[in-house]
Amino acid sequence: MTSNPTAIGDTSPSTIQPAHETSASVEISDSPSFRNVPWPVRPSLGINYNFVSIMYLVGSSMALLFYALEKQVLAPLLVEGEDTNDENALIASNESADGGANDEEGGDAWKEFAKGMEGMYFIFVPFIPCLAWSLIVRYYW
Repeated sequence: MTSNPTAIGDTSPSTIQPAHETSASVEISDSPSFRNVPWPVRPSLGINYNFVSIMYLVGSSMALLFYALEKQVLAPLLVEGEDTNDENALIASNESADGGANDEEGGDAWKEFAKGMEGMYFIFVPFIPCLAWSLIVRYYW
């Protein structure tokens, strides 16, 4: 009979380390040390911060695009179409008061588009500070 070293009754000393010791030593040796980095900008392992920064850049550029569109291109349509009388505004939104003379140029459609786009950049504004954060984390990455 040969003796099996992995038998249940075997009491010989083992060279296998406990799980908590091996995982800690592997994690410290394989990963860069981020101990000196403040926790809000400490990079996590397994996250590609180049991709995160690019996505935040896309969102920030959309915020700037919508802001420029509203303030430069659509601003004349928003100021020109303001009525103080609510009844006139309801009539203007449902049908043109002059019998469709503005429909040839598409003026009412552009005014409705301008009203719909008003404040659209607020949706994408939070991407701007997130972009700054991701660039700082990427620096430490």
